[in-house]
Order: sequence, then C-alpha cells, then structure tokens
Amino acid sequence: MKTLLRISAALCVGLSVAGLLLPLQAATQLQEGVQIARGGGKGGGGKGGGARLGGGGHARGSGARTGFASFSGGSGRSASRDNRVEIRQDNRTSRTDLRQGNRSDRVNDRNQTRRKAINTWDRNRPNWVNNNWSNNRPWRYGWYGGNSWNNWGWYPARAAAWGLGSLATFAVIDSLVDSAVSNQTNYIVVPNSDYSLYYSSVVANGEQVSFQADDGSSSVNFNADCRSGTLNGVPPQNADEAQLLNAACQVAFGQ
Repeated sequence: MKTLLRISAALCVGLSVAGLLLPLQAATQLQEGVQIARGGGKGGGGKGGGARLGGGGHARGSGARTGFASFSGGSGRSASRDNRVEIRQDNRTSRTDLRQGNRSDRVNDRNQTRRKAINTWDRNRPNWVNNNWSNNRPWRYGWYGGNSWNNWGWYPARAAAWGLGSLATFAVIDSLVDSAVSNQTNYIVVPNSDYSLYYSSVVANGEQVSFQADDGSSSVNFNADCRSGTLNGVPPQNADEAQLLNAACQVAFGQ
C-alpha cells in the first residue's frame, strides 16, 4: 500500500513538472518561429536583427538607386542639353548665313537691275555719242593729254606713292568707247580702277566736266577740272580716282 502511494506521488510530481515545462517549451518554439518568419533563425548569419540587415540590405541594394546611377542619369541629361544647345546654335548660324546670302543676292540683283536700266542705249544718249563720237563732240577738245596731268601739282608725288607710272592715254579710252558704242553700251570700265564711267553722261563746260560713274555699289555724280586736276574740288584721294578723273577728261577733251 505504501508502495502504491509513493508511486502515485511520484506520478503527480512528474505530471506537475511536465505541466510546467510544456508551456515553457511552447513559448520557446513560438519565439523561434517568429524569428524564422522574420528572416532570422539560428545558423543563418546571426540573430534575427543581423539577418534582417543582411537580407533587407541586399534587397534594397539591388532595387534602389545608387549615387553612381544618379550621376549617370545626370550626365545623360547634361549631354542631351548640350546637344540641344548645339542644334539651336547651328540653326541660328544657318539662318544668319541664309539672311546674309539673301541680302547679298538682293544687292547684286539691284546693281544688275540698275545697270540694265542705265545701260538702255537710248536712255539720255546725246547726239554726239555714235560711231564718230570723238569728232562730234560739241565743244572744244584736243588739248588734253600727258602734259596736262604731268602739270597737276599733286601728281608727281602722289603718283609715285601710288605706284602710278602713267594714266590711260586717249588711244586706250577711244578704243574702249568705240567698242562700247558698237555694242550699244553706254559705259566703259576705267582702266586699272574699280570705276565704270558712263561716257554718255559727260558734259563739258570750258575746261571743266561733269559726269556720272559707278563705284561698284552705287552711281555717283562728279565734277572735274581737267586743267587743275581736281575731282569735286579736291585732288584725287587714291589711284582709282586719278584714273577716273583722267578717263573723263580724255572723253571730254582728249585727242
């Protein structure tokens, strides 16, 4: 009987201890399950916090932007902006070149139109301008020549400075005018200059002459004194003007 009582007591104690251990074990298993669910667990690179740092850091590193990615994107935008600036500059330059080209074309067209208008053979052509023009001039002529320009006070020094050996002779100017008359053209290109002389515009008065010439961009009216060698009241300012003065005097008074 006593033996049975001891056995019963031992069973009760065992059951009590087991009752205490079971909740503790269940709580421990529950905590470990929570840690595993959170990505931790034993032997997995540390406790739950370390596992979260390792796993979470890896996930974020693979999917988030980095400093390099931001820099790369900024460079792409900067290059695109530079390309747009260059394109706008190229377009602006092209438009400027086009406007300049159109302006030059319009100037050339106006000059050609003006020359064609002035060059109309019957436009203000005086009676003496014909195939025998040098003998039909209605004023005194034949006195102008090399001795005339050599007597111009300014000529020796300025001609030497400009490199002028001499001015065009009457024979040269006469040939140019004869050719222009034959071609029904009322201007000649003044030798060794940028001027064109409208020989049919020449009007003499005493030893002076008025005429019109083209300087390459516009028509200009001149007055010359062939005895003193002045152009619009002053000596020529360059070799081109000296050649123009001489050509007009040759047409008016040369022989």
